[in-house]
Amino acid sequence: MTLALMLGGATGVACYHPEPLDTGALLTELRRSDPALVPRTGAAAPSGPVAAGALTEDRSLAVALRFNPQLRALRLARGIAEGQVISAGALANPEIRMELTHIQQWDTSQLGWDVRLTWEPPRPGVRAGRIAAANAHVEEVNQQVGEREWELACDVRVAYANLLALDDEIRVAEDTVTNRRRLSDAIARRVQQGGTTRLDLDLVRLSLAAAERGEQERRLGRTLAAAALMRLLGLGPSSDAITTTGRLDDEALNISPPGQTELEDRALANRPAVAAARARHQASDETLRAETAARWPWFRLSSAPRLRRKEFFGATTDLVLGLDVTLPILDTNRGHIQSATSARDTARAEVQATLAGLRADIEEALANIAAERAILQRLRTETAPLLAEHDRVLALAIQAAELDLPSLIASENLVLASRVELIAARLQLRKAWIVLERAVGIRLIAPPGSK
Repeated sequence: MTLALMLGGATGVACYHPEPLDTGALLTELRRSDPALVPRTGAAAPSGPVAAGALTEDRSLAVALRFNPQLRALRLARGIAEGQVISAGALANPEIRMELTHIQQWDTSQLGWDVRLTWEPPRPGVRAGRIAAANAHVEEVNQQVGEREWELACDVRVAYANLLALDDEIRVAEDTVTNRRRLSDAIARRVQQGGTTRLDLDLVRLSLAAAERGEQERRLGRTLAAAALMRLLGLGPSSDAITTTGRLDDEALNISPPGQTELEDRALANRPAVAAARARHQASDETLRAETAARWPWFRLSSAPRLRRKEFFGATTDLVLGLDVTLPILDTNRGHIQSATSARDTARAEVQATLAGLRADIEEALANIAAERAILQRLRTETAPLLAEHDRVLALAIQAAELDLPSLIASENLVLASRVELIAARLQLRKAWIVLERAVGIRLIAPPGSK
């Protein structure tokens, strides 16, 4: 009866519950959440999601870490590693064997039966090593999730910086279109007064059309960049609702990054990839420990107890206690030990490779920051004052109607290109800092508009 209950309970626990995958239902669920839903943070935040509105960089990061589907799928991998910890610590199941004896007698009164119970106790070194290796693997998976979170955060910051740069370019393009319209109106008045020809008016109108086309292209680029950011955030395709706060500025020019050695020390302490490599090495070391312990002799409790009935000697019941000992003389587990040793050596080499890669990434990022700072500093020193002077001279020229159209249009095109170049230099310096922070594993400068 007891055996039947045990078997019934085990069967109930082991029941499999199918969970069919309905991709159509999943797609419908995604469509319901298509509007750009961004949770507001803070004490006064509502409990549910609200319309996206203006996104800050920090708010974008918070949304991505919560809704990004790839990151969500990676986090579920923790359950696989945690299940391996349970498996590593599980004890061996006992075995029950039942035999019918003396069947050669052809007499039911002479038949006997035999029930024996066998169980192998856990090997302390093997079990402890496997549990420690499984726990180290859990730590490795956690650090891999942390590394992906950090990479996603850096990708979101780059996408957000691209949006800020495009917003600045659109403002510059709008100013250019405004100037061309003012110039077109001024030339139209001069044509009416007989002060110039229709050729000049056609020339300035063509220049206005080119400026408007440039503005439309930048708005299209902004839509695509907003869609890329929405993809990283894990939200629906309603990117038109995204507006940014803050602007790319020149504050990064006044910030000097720490030295190579200090940044390497910070990366060693903060970069999840380094911690994941360390955990991988720890898991391989514990696996080697378990395989080494498995080469020693071990025992198994056999027939504990073994119950016999109807034997030929006088007693009707015979209790037997047995002990089986495994002698590792044919298989000393040498192959598994060699594989585990090589796996540990490989994990150690991977740690060294990770550190070497971090050092190279930091060195390259520092060189990139220095180069981008020099470019932006030159543009600020040489180009920015000329752009301010151009705006003043252009306003006076339009007001006085002293216009040399070919020179003026050429200068306007050059001014537009110079302003876009200045914005691009700010963006590249911002990206260079993000690359350095990606390598180090921590934030080093404040996001745009945070002050």
